[in-house]
Amino acid sequence: MQQLRFVKRNKLEWAEVPDPKITDLNQALVKPIAVSRCDLDIPILRGFTMFRPPFPVGHEFVGEIVSTSEELAAEFPKGTRVIIPFQISCGHCHSCESGQSKSCSTVSPLSAYGMGKGAKEFGGALSDLVLVPYAKQMLVPFSNKTDPVAIASINDNLVESWKLAGVHLKQNKNQRILILGGYAYSIGLYTAALAVHMGASEVVYADNNSKRLELAASYGAKVQEISEFPKSLGKFDIVADASGTLEGWNCGLKSLEIDGNFGCASIFWTNSVPIPYLDLYNNGANIKLGRVRSREWIPEILREVEQNGFDPSKVVTKKASWSDAAEAFIEEETKLVITR
Repeated sequence: MQQLRFVKRNKLEWAEVPDPKITDLNQALVKPIAVSRCDLDIPILRGFTMFRPPFPVGHEFVGEIVSTSEELAAEFPKGTRVIIPFQISCGHCHSCESGQSKSCSTVSPLSAYGMGKGAKEFGGALSDLVLVPYAKQMLVPFSNKTDPVAIASINDNLVESWKLAGVHLKQNKNQRILILGGYAYSIGLYTAALAVHMGASEVVYADNNSKRLELAASYGAKVQEISEFPKSLGKFDIVADASGTLEGWNCGLKSLEIDGNFGCASIFWTNSVPIPYLDLYNNGANIKLGRVRSREWIPEILREVEQNGFDPSKVVTKKASWSDAAEAFIEEETKLVITR
């Protein structure tokens, strides 16, 4: 089969590799039908992260069942449309049963499709076929009426918006939220869209990019164009930092209301990121960092889409065909989805 691989900085190539095969119980073969480029993929391809080539790419995707191990055939018939968490998890270890499938202890740490060492073992979404281990625990079916392009990012960037906003607004929608846009392009926009959808009392989106500001405004967010992040942008119950900069990080922390909730989608490749400790100590702050819980939060976003009318589709700013994936995947774009 054909598989798209990251071979060196800013270069992807198609390679012929053996077809994955079902070799045990609780497995499925899935054909990806919509693959979204994660906000992290561009830094990876530019050589700005700790992930080193070569490895197959693509981890945000939805697909169709091609075949399963025999005992799953009735539950996942051929053609069933499914969401595949990008983090590999068994569903039965202590971490998985505790709602921390991102840290499944049955597989190697950080095992995932399309990134680093995990990709070398489990492959990437830009492949003709993908093998899903622990299929019964991992796969989440979705309706044929749901646009796969709109939710192609649901296993990562889209559920990041649940981490940053949804978990708080589900408990209390009467909260003001500030989203700092930037290098986590689509996450900031998904968060603004979700916050408006869930009825936050005020949604403010700050960025220096006019196109992203227009998109946020189209969802009903108040937008604030900035040339650089100020010391503070006011006081908010929830602050979601998708800026990818230390300036945004500091601005966000200093824009927290008393005992506010701060979440960050940015990854800083260091252990030396400062915080305004005394200010936060005096006022109180809840800082939530960490990788997204893909398997646990997919159903939350899917419910908002399929039952409550949430439409994330406008965040997708470009679609490209499967045959053009190698070129399209390395181009700058807010949200790219590869389809077939």
